[in-house]
Amino acid sequence: MNNILYFTICFFTAIVLTYFVSGSGGFFIIFLLLLALLISLITAISTRSQIDIALSLSSKVVNKGEDFSARLDITKKTALQPTGFIEITLAVTPNVASKDDVLTYKMICAGLHGDSIDIPLKALLCGGGEISVEKIVISDYLGLLSFKMKRLPKKCKVNILPRIPDTGSQTEVLRSVSERISFDDSDEESDETSSTLTGVPGYEHREYVPGDPLKRVNWKLSSKKDQFMVRLDEKVTSSSQVFRLDLPSSQTPDLTSYTMMDIIIEGSLAMLSMLVKSGYESEFNYYIDGNWEMAEISDEGTLVLLQERLAGITPYPKEKRTPDHNINEKGKAMLCFSACTADMNEELTELADSFEGTLVVVKESGIGAVRSDMWSVSSEFEFAKLQ
Repeated sequence: MNNILYFTICFFTAIVLTYFVSGSGGFFIIFLLLLALLISLITAISTRSQIDIALSLSSKVVNKGEDFSARLDITKKTALQPTGFIEITLAVTPNVASKDDVLTYKMICAGLHGDSIDIPLKALLCGGGEISVEKIVISDYLGLLSFKMKRLPKKCKVNILPRIPDTGSQTEVLRSVSERISFDDSDEESDETSSTLTGVPGYEHREYVPGDPLKRVNWKLSSKKDQFMVRLDEKVTSSSQVFRLDLPSSQTPDLTSYTMMDIIIEGSLAMLSMLVKSGYESEFNYYIDGNWEMAEISDEGTLVLLQERLAGITPYPKEKRTPDHNINEKGKAMLCFSACTADMNEELTELADSFEGTLVVVKESGIGAVRSDMWSVSSEFEFAKLQ
């Protein structure tokens, strides 16, 4: 708007100059102004039809915290014809950030066949990220005319790998989980006498030593003897731990909501890692690419495969939060990891009513104990029972 005002002032100044000072000189200035206006407008209008813009990424899979880049390629259909000013504004999901805090670029395509721009980016948080061109504005050299291009490049997606935190063995939470899925401790005693050195009747036991799988700990007997006792027989129940990942989408997706998602994803992987190291098998249920999927986690290899799959996960649509298959079968212990925050009352209530088992939320989410069996996981991946 200011440019139009300035141009108008210049034009009327030339008219005044023509009338009061020099007719030929004034006419020459008016001619130059009109010629500049014509060239400027023609160049801007033709730019819209003579350029194509494409968006690409240096890598489609990156580690959390890793740098990568996006590339804008501007191709000209006519080599010698110049372009007007091209202003391109990018948009990224909250788990991706510009390294130089710049997402708007303004340029004139000076190359004979086109030009390109490299945008340095950083993967902040795990999960599926998206980089897109929000708008393209073309303006003339004088700044009198500007318009948006309707043809925008296709969005690009990047999968950001979560980490598998090494939290060590957190005995309290492992005990709570394993009590649901380990041996039936009610079979602790029998009419027979154990021949072990412990002298414990029933199934054979010995004291726990580092390296023993925690799934063989008899928690009931251990609490009585005030020390860990390990069963020596091979009887194992068929039950396994069932995980459910809940990532409700926020009405206004921001860095906070994506941070909650990041912590809960890596928290669930930390729990799976502890269970794998203790010899337990688990089933992990999550929603991705329009479907609910179930991964069987039995060793480090299957855990890494799940890690790679979760790199592309995004917040769940409201209508897809409930699994489309039965994952809470009889004999299965349910452990639900949710990225709900304190302001998601409706989402949290709906979740709490939809399953039986243990609910895990992010400590920094602001959620208190809304049910008896509830835990929190911190950004340092420390698990604590909510009271």
